[in-house]
Amino acid sequence: MTEQENPEETTEPDSAPAAEPGAAEQAEPGAKKERPGASKPAAAPAGPSTAVVVPRRVAGTSVVSRRKVLLVGFWASLGAVIAGTAAAGVSLVIPTEVAGFGQKVSVNPGDVPAPGGKSQIGSGRFWLANLTEEQGGPGLLALWWKCPHLGCTVPWVPTFTWPDPTTGADKLGWFRCPCHGSTYTDAGVRVFGPAPRSLDTMAITVEGGRIVVDTGSITPGAPDNSSRATRL
Repeated sequence: MTEQENPEETTEPDSAPAAEPGAAEQAEPGAKKERPGASKPAAAPAGPSTAVVVPRRVAGTSVVSRRKVLLVGFWASLGAVIAGTAAAGVSLVIPTEVAGFGQKVSVNPGDVPAPGGKSQIGSGRFWLANLTEEQGGPGLLALWWKCPHLGCTVPWVPTFTWPDPTTGADKLGWFRCPCHGSTYTDAGVRVFGPAPRSLDTMAITVEGGRIVVDTGSITPGAPDNSSRATRL
């Protein structure tokens, strides 16, 4: 049998696979071919952007938060309230801006109290007491209203009751310090409290029928205050 008669032994030559129809049409014109082994760019992460927009700062300027401004305003207001309250308390206890202190002060006739009474003379920082015989007088006594303890202003309290050391009976009306309770008689003699002595007295003279108190001439208080009273 000849070779032509043996169809099984006949081999067909290898042929290259045919290109798929339309392959050339799918390629985009001008597209670059990827080289084998080249790395691909990483894909962008999914989700919303997390970028924070920061306002642009000008050199030399400071950034102050709203919270800091509020805190500063609060503490400043609180400090002003405390300072005002303290100043009011000091003015109540120790009056200021009193003219005439340290000089001779002429007392108006209408300010001279009746026997047994007291008048507060603000221009000279003293009480003018018109003592009766029962109070150690008679006569006028000028008492510096400054407490010898810590300098608080001592008022006359007509409704305050305290035992009279001479009789032991309750007496109505005393000079009473509002700071620490030092208590004084009509003549300024100390009967109770931490004050080291009685109320100080000022010299009194009568000039041209007017009462004149020399607030620059002050004598330390003592149990004999009533003996310094000036008779009219």
